[in-house]
Amino acid sequence: MKNKNLIVLLIILFVISIISIVFVYNDYFLYKRPILKISSIKEEVETSEMTNEKYYTQTIYGTIKNGKYKGNKVQLINHATKSGVYDERFHKKSELFVELTNNGKEVVSFSQIKRDKYLVILLVIFLDLILLVAGKKGVKTLISLAINIIISMVAIFTFQEHYKTLNMLILYFGISIMFIITSLFITNGKGKKTLAAVSSAIASMFISFGLAFFVIKIYGKPLPYWTLEYIEAVHQYENFFYVTILLSGLGAIMDISITISSSLNELIVKDPKIKLKNLVKSGREISKDIVGTMTNVMLFTCYTSIIPLALLLIKNNIILGEAISRYGKIELIVVLTSCIAIVLAIPISLFISTFILKPQNSKGGNK
Repeated sequence: MKNKNLIVLLIILFVISIISIVFVYNDYFLYKRPILKISSIKEEVETSEMTNEKYYTQTIYGTIKNGKYKGNKVQLINHATKSGVYDERFHKKSELFVELTNNGKEVVSFSQIKRDKYLVILLVIFLDLILLVAGKKGVKTLISLAINIIISMVAIFTFQEHYKTLNMLILYFGISIMFIITSLFITNGKGKKTLAAVSSAIASMFISFGLAFFVIKIYGKPLPYWTLEYIEAVHQYENFFYVTILLSGLGAIMDISITISSSLNELIVKDPKIKLKNLVKSGREISKDIVGTMTNVMLFTCYTSIIPLALLLIKNNIILGEAISRYGKIELIVVLTSCIAIVLAIPISLFISTFILKPQNSKGGNK
């Protein structure tokens, strides 16, 4: 019976996935801006003797796929470089958003590539994998993810409407607590182990953020906020940085908290008479395996934000140390704070979990 249900689920997922991908490949009617699909390209290449940079002149031919000029054949000229820092080199079958003349026969300008199909394909793969691998747990995970996205959007629009009077940091403290509660209770259900995980995650978040906040304040010197992108357009830019610190390690903290609380609960289920000393020892051994991987997760996250900019600066004859010092300081502070939060989450989770899950005269575990 289970195999039959699995086959039915696979068929349904496959059909929905195919329909979604086919739809997004033909969703031109959803867009108001004209979309040009490239049918062919003639390309000329020149190389600069001074910089060894390659310059491309592309004569692009294509067809308009939507709007009142649908079906029109047009052409345009695109200038691009190999580095692609300020421009983009297009390829056959790429789809561009364009602006047309009144008669729809000439392209006035073009902006970005239509990339929704790539996002949908990745989204379909993600949804299919999480449902196949995690089953009902995967459904709960997707529900919690959807709720957290809704909470995030509500927070953004709320702050946008009341940014002059509403404190961003206080708002996101509340949002962070909501993230923890919804994520852990939806995915793991009600019970003492979930209560222990929620309590541990909230306590770890507050303590790690408090340490970072006071260290930065005691340091006294202003941080290089000017290195953050679009920071001049952000109201309360200092609080914006603190919110980044607050949210950066939240997922890792929740993961550690639920892992430790679930593991300790399982030990209690297996051996209701387990001694507190042995319970704590087992929790420490489990935490040793967690802390290394979680710390590396935060380090790799830092790499994704620092390395592209660092490479660009090095190419412009700025040494690596100076590039990281001037432009990577903010990211390093965020990563170090997240690592502190991860390490602190272990003893905090052990203490709270043993306190909640191991009542006196325990006759069994806590579901």
